[in-house]
Amino acid sequence: MPAVDLTARLARESKPGPRDAILFDRALPGFGLRIHLSGRKVWIVQARIEGRSRRIVIARHGEMELAEARRRARGVLARIRAGGNPADDIRREKRAPTVREFAMEYLRRGDPYWKPSGQRTIRVYLNARILPAFGRMPVDSVGPEDVAEWFDAASRDRPGAANRAFEILRSMMHRAEDYGFRERGANPCAGIRKNPRRDIARFLDTGELARLGRALDAREAEWPEAVAAIRLLALTGCRRGEVLNLRWRDIGDGAITLPDSKTGPRTVQLGEAARAVVEALPGLRDPDAFLFPNNAGRRSPHNVVACWRAVCHDARLGRLRLHDLRHTAASHAVMSGENLPLVGKLLGHRRHSTTAGYAHLADHHLVEAVEKIGSIIARAMKP
Repeated sequence: MPAVDLTARLARESKPGPRDAILFDRALPGFGLRIHLSGRKVWIVQARIEGRSRRIVIARHGEMELAEARRRARGVLARIRAGGNPADDIRREKRAPTVREFAMEYLRRGDPYWKPSGQRTIRVYLNARILPAFGRMPVDSVGPEDVAEWFDAASRDRPGAANRAFEILRSMMHRAEDYGFRERGANPCAGIRKNPRRDIARFLDTGELARLGRALDAREAEWPEAVAAIRLLALTGCRRGEVLNLRWRDIGDGAITLPDSKTGPRTVQLGEAARAVVEALPGLRDPDAFLFPNNAGRRSPHNVVACWRAVCHDARLGRLRLHDLRHTAASHAVMSGENLPLVGKLLGHRRHSTTAGYAHLADHHLVEAVEKIGSIIARAMKP
């Protein structure tokens, strides 16, 4: 049959005739669209394999777009030229689940080990970014070129979100190997570098902390609960949600017990200043009551956020996040001489590399370190 300029429109509008017909693609010899008498259309590759003319069905028209079918056909033809038999691959792909089907298994097996917030996050990225791109593909046919093209496109508008979706896809492909749906060591995400993170974290030096303290004092009558919460965040290095969702049953003898922190249950010791903040809080000590009832259980606690913006303005701190109080606690702990493992334990980190990302050093601290190291080396080099 003569070759044609096969386009998506031609494939869509072609009607069945008195017999089966194949529209072969002029741009890619051997690839075409077969139109059955029944009206069923399938993308096919026709080539000689082991001396015989063979016709291999790639996918049904409507289930795969022309560009994807042409790309798959190009891979099939390359395999044939290399002496392989892609019919074996096609049969294996039909047995493998699609990425959408595998995602259900991935969620079923992973849910018991993930926190509720983690479960929600994974589902959001699956539905918004991963399944629209890969959902119909067999899980063992996703290749590095597919992932690279998707990741580049996703990174143009939201590089941070693209990184998070990429991490989930990489985990899924790794689990597909564990479950026997992909060959070992064939993770298509391997070798792809994530987008660099923006360095937006900062920490407060002693002068800025003094200004913050004065601003909090000035706003305490207006926002008593929010000021107390911010002070406790600064003094403990805890995450915002960990402090705002505290209940009185979580307060023990000089310590906070967090039953469900980001890294699991942990205990946070309270220093004298932090204990004073907690003891000064008003209200009954009902075990089920929140320490900060106006802000608990909210994804956007308006009371604390409004207060924080006001005190940052008053203290001339510029754009500063509440989370930067956690960076501040870690940095001052390191500059006071504490080692990273201990600081990591205070912050509830599992890996020292995470703690290192929080521990910033002031310039004067670096100068002091350079002077100290230089003196040691100079003394050792003297005759």
